[in-house]
Amino acid sequence: MKQVETTPLRRFSILRGRLPGSLAVLAVISGCSWLPNSSLEYRDAAVTDPIQVPEGGVFIGEQALYDVPRQDDRLIGKGPDEDKYEPPTPPELVVLGNVPEDDEDLPAPSGESARAILARDGNGYPILMMSTRYAWAWEYIGDALKDTDLKVSDRDREIGVFYLRVPSRYELGAREAQLKLSHTTNGIQVAVLNEKGTALVEKAPGQAILERIYEELE
Repeated sequence: MKQVETTPLRRFSILRGRLPGSLAVLAVISGCSWLPNSSLEYRDAAVTDPIQVPEGGVFIGEQALYDVPRQDDRLIGKGPDEDKYEPPTPPELVVLGNVPEDDEDLPAPSGESARAILARDGNGYPILMMSTRYAWAWEYIGDALKDTDLKVSDRDREIGVFYLRVPSRYELGAREAQLKLSHTTNGIQVAVLNEKGTALVEKAPGQAILERIYEELE
């Protein structure tokens, strides 16, 4: 077999071609030692004084809601006698809306007050506020309307609307209106809408209609 003589120049060329790969391997092997390890620097963080709450104020953030037990021991790993940590279940969210309730179809308790309040919204329009369940509010309003001169031509419990025929004495300017029940954070709100349900009626006729219903709710 013919042997190829390796001259100094050729050896230098071969070594130069292998040099980048060798440096890359060395970088991978020793790369971690080039970077500072700051994973435990949080232990040196300064502890500040607790927040000072102004007089009359309430601060609820001082205690952790989901505190991790034995957190100092966990820095060195799980012990042989340590049970698996089970995180607490977060609180359930409450969804507001005309959604079915567990006792949706139960009748309103006999003899219980409707607990209605005649009030005004943020724009000064009259409303009724009822601190009761939607199903019961619907029944209370329906019973109250039977004893008034406001005639119910139709109703839709799913969207919370009574369709009313309104006598001229209420000076509504129209013969029909909608009585709308809505869920709010403060209870069931009852308002008077125009016949198309697109806007509240004028304040004076709306007040007169709700006052008449409120008289029968008391």
